[in-house]
Amino acid sequence: MTNSPAPDPVAAILRPLLAAQEQRLRRRYLWHGVAIATAAPCAAVLLFFALDHALRLPLAIRLFHSGVVLALGLAAGWRFLRYPLQRRFSDVDLASWVESTFPGLHQRLVSALQLHDLTGDALRNQSRPMIERLLADTAASVQALPVDRLFDDRRLRRLAAAALGLLAVLGTGAVIAPSTAGAFVLRHLGFAADYPRATQLAIELPAAGPELQRRDSDGLTELVLPAGADLHVSVLATGVVPKEVFLEVEPLAGAGAGSGSLPARSIATQPRPGDRFRHVFRRLAGAFRFHARGGDDEHGDRVVVVRTLRPAQVATLRATVTAPAYTGAEPQVQSGGAIEALVGSDVSLVVTTTAAVQKATMVFLEGGRRLELQPTAVQDDSGTSTAYTGQFAIERSDRYQIELLTDDGLRNPNPGTYPIAAQLDYAPVGRWLLPDDEGVLLLPTALLCVRVDAHDDFGLRALALGIEHRGTRVRDHELMPAAPADRKQTVRTEFFEVAELLGTARDGAEGLQLQLTLTDNRQPEANRTELPRRIVQIVDEPQLAAAIGRAFRLLREETAQALEIQTDRRTRLQDLLERDASAAESALLLTAIEVGQGRVAAASARVHLGLMRSFDLHLWNRLETSQHAAEVLQLYRQHAAALQQAVALDPGFYRDLLQRRRAGTLGAMETTLDPILAMIGLADELANDRAPALARLLTEAQVARDRTEQRRLLGDAAAVQRELESRLQQLLLRLEEWNDYQDLIQETRALRDRQRDVQGRTEEVRNR
Repeated sequence: MTNSPAPDPVAAILRPLLAAQEQRLRRRYLWHGVAIATAAPCAAVLLFFALDHALRLPLAIRLFHSGVVLALGLAAGWRFLRYPLQRRFSDVDLASWVESTFPGLHQRLVSALQLHDLTGDALRNQSRPMIERLLADTAASVQALPVDRLFDDRRLRRLAAAALGLLAVLGTGAVIAPSTAGAFVLRHLGFAADYPRATQLAIELPAAGPELQRRDSDGLTELVLPAGADLHVSVLATGVVPKEVFLEVEPLAGAGAGSGSLPARSIATQPRPGDRFRHVFRRLAGAFRFHARGGDDEHGDRVVVVRTLRPAQVATLRATVTAPAYTGAEPQVQSGGAIEALVGSDVSLVVTTTAAVQKATMVFLEGGRRLELQPTAVQDDSGTSTAYTGQFAIERSDRYQIELLTDDGLRNPNPGTYPIAAQLDYAPVGRWLLPDDEGVLLLPTALLCVRVDAHDDFGLRALALGIEHRGTRVRDHELMPAAPADRKQTVRTEFFEVAELLGTARDGAEGLQLQLTLTDNRQPEANRTELPRRIVQIVDEPQLAAAIGRAFRLLREETAQALEIQTDRRTRLQDLLERDASAAESALLLTAIEVGQGRVAAASARVHLGLMRSFDLHLWNRLETSQHAAEVLQLYRQHAAALQQAVALDPGFYRDLLQRRRAGTLGAMETTLDPILAMIGLADELANDRAPALARLLTEAQVARDRTEQRRLLGDAAAVQRELESRLQQLLLRLEEWNDYQDLIQETRALRDRQRDVQGRTEEVRNR
């Protein structure tokens, strides 16, 4: 039997094994390439869909994205499909791959393949049996290899899962939202397709009217407004209401920032109830357009184009105010718009405008009245122009605007507001000067002096004085008969005999009540003011004497206190002059002296006033027995008739009496009036001459330039202080003499009364 040759282990075992692994490797390359070529474009599609759906990308970007997706697919197919599948692998390459996976072969597989292919001279010096043995051992070792370990399927599975997942996402999205998917495809193919929106925005604009003109077309609204107007815009959101809505604004060509148009920007609107969002464009100018954006609605339902026109404005305002006739005032021209006039005045308003208008209307904001102004031709330096006039009467304070309607039907926005100030004709005001608020005591035989001060803003018509006694009107008297209609202020003095007012009721237990009614010239109905009633007490001689005594005792006490203060301040000033005091001490002492001198001046003024009041009390009650008292009364009447100052006691009158007495043109009145007049002279000198001069010197000393000048001023002040002290001593001495004299009179009157009482009782006893 012939032995058959042993099979070739390379051809029978090694090469088939390597060929099988090559097929497996190429299948792996195929699936790996398919996974990458699928996942990369799908991932790009998902990314670009998210960007486009969120940002609404422009066409150029969308086409770029489409190119990216196509490029990714082609690049992945070329790199991971065509290139690996077309590459050829030799047996040595495959053997090297196997040996790298199984290092235990120790490169025998590559060596076996290389030695198997050797022939002829290449086998020189080689042992054929050893080669065959190597081939047999290698084949046996290879057959025992776990060839499944040549491949790691984890990465391929991940890639496949990613590709399948991305395909599933795209497929599910296309099934769930085919319209969205179709819009995405169309948009990335260059078509103007919109995604289906969950949010729909609708712009709401004011209706056409005098404030704006409006023209609507498909997806476009054109508005024409006067420059300076406000535009209120509301956006209604339906469907899914977004948190924010914006107005995308861009200027129109030819209406740049120089023309006052809005710059390109996004304006956030303010949310309002009812799923609305609101914004107000203030003081519009130029031209621009805008649309709404919010949620997934990028364009809203329309584009709004806004253009503005320069409106007509008020150029000048001139009001001619004619006051009521009773005021006697001339017509006044008021420019600028503000009107100030008396209630009842007639106003003629003239308005000129910056451009021709169709209609001008005066609108009263408070009263709600509208006055159509009439066009009137006006001739001026530039030729004939048109003004608008209207007439109305002032009834109350108000505010007004001038509305202008132009020929194109637009009204001027934000017209100026002008005030109307209605002035009232106030009721007249007045006050009692005599009898003064100290009260006056009169004997039944006395003279009543009434003096009033009255004012009115346009004119007094009547001053009606009423006198009552025991609830009965005993006299009605007009203090201002036949007065001019335009008299605005007056001081009136009138005299009445108390005996005539009392009539037969001579006891006067209830006194007299004076009532004064002031009436102005207001028409058609006059204003009236009634002053508070003034009471005049009617007393007997003992009551009057007691009151006079109390008054003079108070004056004496006031004078004594003033003399005490004056002596103290003179001593302080003399002490300051005799020693060298510091500046701070001098200032402190001078301040104390000034305060004391101020108290002396105030006391002197009060004493002066009290003495003048006492003089009048003696004069009215006719307590002076001298025949010259009647002449003093006549002088008082003349002085009161010429008096223009609203004073109850005029020092000038008493100074005039003193001059007359010293000149001998007025006879002696030794009982009462002369002593009081002498005391008035002293008090007048103190209050109005010495005290002010001393205050001035002390003030100048406080701010003297140097110590020498200060000491000179203080020396002059000390001299005035001595004069003040001397006058106060004289005044106090006269007051004491007067009080002693009055006490003597009181005792004499008491003795007289007791004597009359005794005599009356004696007569009663005799008659019995």
